[in-house]
Amino acid sequence: MERAALELIDTGLQFVSSRGQLSQPSPGLALIDGDEVAVGLDAECSARLNPRRLHSRFWQELSTAPLGRPFPGYLRKADLAHAHLKAVWDAVGGGQKEVIIAVPGIYSDDQLGLLLGITRELAIPVRGLIDAAVAAAADREVEPHCLHLDLHLHRAVLTELEHGEEIVRTAVHTEPRVGLLGLRDIWARVIAQTFVRATRFDPLHLAATEQVLYAQLTDYLEALAEHDSTQVRIASGGRQHAVGLDRTRIVDAAQSAYDILTSLVSDHSHPEGATLLLSHRAAALPGLVDHLRKHSGLTAVVLHSAAAGGGALAHADRIRSPDSALPFVTRLPGFDARPPGPVTVPVAPPLGGARHLPTHLVMDGVAHRIGSDPLILGHTEMENGADINPQTATVRRLAGQVMLDAPAEAGVTVNGEQLEGKTALAPGDRLRLGISDREILVVTMVE
Repeated sequence: MERAALELIDTGLQFVSSRGQLSQPSPGLALIDGDEVAVGLDAECSARLNPRRLHSRFWQELSTAPLGRPFPGYLRKADLAHAHLKAVWDAVGGGQKEVIIAVPGIYSDDQLGLLLGITRELAIPVRGLIDAAVAAAADREVEPHCLHLDLHLHRAVLTELEHGEEIVRTAVHTEPRVGLLGLRDIWARVIAQTFVRATRFDPLHLAATEQVLYAQLTDYLEALAEHDSTQVRIASGGRQHAVGLDRTRIVDAAQSAYDILTSLVSDHSHPEGATLLLSHRAAALPGLVDHLRKHSGLTAVVLHSAAAGGGALAHADRIRSPDSALPFVTRLPGFDARPPGPVTVPVAPPLGGARHLPTHLVMDGVAHRIGSDPLILGHTEMENGADINPQTATVRRLAGQVMLDAPAEAGVTVNGEQLEGKTALAPGDRLRLGISDREILVVTMVE
């Protein structure tokens, strides 16, 4: 039977299939313009162009309450949740026969009932509900006392777990002072200040460049997770503005938030010690893992992005129920009580729709890695560069996609068709520059 698990976290709703396929995370955002509602990544891509029309709390405050001003009076928070879940379900094809939902432990019974009502309206065959922290911790060798830290758009969530023959949720705590969107605002201001000091260019002065900065922010954070510094580049007014960004500046700007999270963990850790499980969302914050390890004194374990979904699928037979009124499962067999043989579902990286994200461009038999820094396309070679001629075509990873930026002067064709502007690339695409007979192949290399 084709099963799937849905991890319902507002930082990014994500499906995991029983074949190990991950969908692209879809953030719990809605951009409302009159009767038009854009959700998920579509909303994120335009959020800074009209921030007053952005709603980002409909999953956190799931209810039938109206949205309030400045939004249309007929729209309710449940309507946005319905629209978002429909978009995510449609994107994965809707071919699954059973779905298990991994939900944060902070939802009330009324909210879970409303969620199930939405899934019934969308004909999503939900057969089970599991606490996301319990699912993520299942089948892991941890201390008898365990903490699970996750990051939502507007809050952090800490779940206390006891581990023995079963892994059992014992308490859930929230910290509203720290959320992903607030941290992104802090880091965007840091980058803007860096630009102003170095170039007098302020990317937050115009909505268009502010949107570009926010769209690139995830890529910069990923780069700083691996390197001590990275280059930030934003085009405006026919000019390319570039500054260096040090990891220490990003980490220092988040110190107060990291101190709050450390206090949250320390206040609820067990005197005999505990294992601290960090969701991939929390672990992606530059410097947080090191900060928690240093100041909490706990063993910190970083979880895979499919930990909750994979755990839910691995224990689907224990979670699923034939009843329409599904119980909310808050315990599973512990690591020591699991049956012989593997139970963890292996997963593949997220897909863009039904496609793998490209990783390399191949020219004359040489593969060039696609990263967050622009890869300059030339007639005879490709290179990464800070000084980009505005008439030059570039390829880079941006906002979960691989984007080709092709000015008209570059004469780029994609699969035989002339292109001017920006487009997302997919594995198998073939590029040519001008009248050159050299072909550039877009590929995905699987490690």
